[in-house]
Amino acid sequence: MLISGANSCTSCIIHNPDKIIEIFINIERQSAFAKLIEQNKLNNKTKLLKKNDFNRLGIKNDRFISDIVIRREKYKPSNLEEIIINTKKSLIIIADQITDQNNLGNIIRTALLMGADGLLLSEHSSADINDVTSLTSSGAVEVLKYHVSKNINRTIEVLKKSGYWTYSLDMSGQEMNREFNFDKKSVIIVGSEGKGIRRNILTKSDFKISIPQENVDGIDSYNAANSLAIAAYHFKISTF
Repeated sequence: MLISGANSCTSCIIHNPDKIIEIFINIERQSAFAKLIEQNKLNNKTKLLKKNDFNRLGIKNDRFISDIVIRREKYKPSNLEEIIINTKKSLIIIADQITDQNNLGNIIRTALLMGADGLLLSEHSSADINDVTSLTSSGAVEVLKYHVSKNINRTIEVLKKSGYWTYSLDMSGQEMNREFNFDKKSVIIVGSEGKGIRRNILTKSDFKISIPQENVDGIDSYNAANSLAIAAYHFKISTF
């Protein structure tokens, strides 16, 4: 698969150089990446191209191309055991019914920067982790572990047995205010802006929580990534 964008490609070189098959760099900009390429011993996988030659690579997101493109192995999910952390403090994110790759990429970036240990996705109701999510996550997909679950409800049961408490973001839930605190081992579940979190998952959750907001006609909620950012920040400050 091909990924593009300076941030995405830089992250891939730094964090997953062993997954790289080829690197294509604009010959006029090779000096910008020379040190990074050399530090990670990737000179033998690097090819210099003229700017016009990038179009021949067949990249879907050609409007985002900067001066570097990487051909890498496909992204592979982690086992759940690799994500569950045996410590007193841990945050895991479940993204339910997030089918838009741009939204998923933003969620991945937010989860990583907020210190999440991993992201859980549903096998049958989630966007794929691919070149689009690489781009919109700004390379965060190269770092954050993710697991694709065949049955989210069963996965939640495993998490609970491992000491985690689950919190579903839902507009009918308890409002997060100054008195509200997350448990030190928490799972935050976020749903799509249209469908929200599936009812059977809401029922499985220990808590339903909502984010304070103003009433504005025609605009009923935050987007998924923003909701997660607010909730994850609240987790950080309430478990500090």
